[in-house]
Amino acid sequence: NIFDNLPSLAKPKVSHLRDELAIYLSTDIEDVKNPIAWWYERRSLFPRLSRMALDYLTIPATSVDVEHLFSRGRILLSHLRNCMSAQTTRALLCLGDWSLLDLVKDEDVKKVAELEDVPREDLVDIQLPDGWDSISLV
Repeated sequence: NIFDNLPSLAKPKVSHLRDELAIYLSTDIEDVKNPIAWWYERRSLFPRLSRMALDYLTIPATSVDVEHLFSRGRILLSHLRNCMSAQTTRALLCLGDWSLLDLVKDEDVKKVAELEDVPREDLVDIQLPDGWDSISLV
């Protein structure tokens, strides 16, 4: 029954929060490799703190690389090129990264760029197998 959990959703008493925090602060410091697993394992001991910690620790990290990717995507998807398919956009972004990492040779990219375009109607029936674009560095 959905209403069985209703009492647990009630606003916690301030004293319970203080007790939970006091218990947590009185514990010895541990060398933890996986803080998410640590809080998950202790969710019954620290129900409120563990929820807060898990919410905080599972926020996706952002980095300059992501912001840089969006900037490059905006340059790539200018108003002049806004009709490119999602697959073409992904392929061009990957190709740019692969080129920077020396996973593809510039002369190979130039050779492919010089090939004739395939008419759009010929591309409709092409189905590429899953993983066709994966790279194994091993």
